[in-house]
Amino acid sequence: MRNAFAIVVSLAAGLFLARYDLNTDDTGIEVGLLLIASAILALLAPKRWWVVALCVGLPIPIAELVVGHAPIPPAGVVALGVAIVGALIGFAIRYASRTSPAV
Repeated sequence: MRNAFAIVVSLAAGLFLARYDLNTDDTGIEVGLLLIASAILALLAPKRWWVVALCVGLPIPIAELVVGHAPIPPAGVVALGVAIVGALIGFAIRYASRTSPAV
């Protein structure tokens, strides 16, 4: 249930960020939002971190291709890479917190 919730919220965040990307030039803020969203959602669903990364990052290059008529490959592919890094950070935090020795 938690995995499904995280995936639905990831897709909603990805669609929001794709819309945000088409309407602004604030790259730094967008990268920060991508990292934070993918890391937090990967914390919720660590076994599905790769699905979270795709749901958060993939709508941006798709929107650039469909709406923005971007060249191939679109610059939004970098957003997918940022989302993957964020999801891996969330996964690593969750994994490290589970396997840390009790002190």
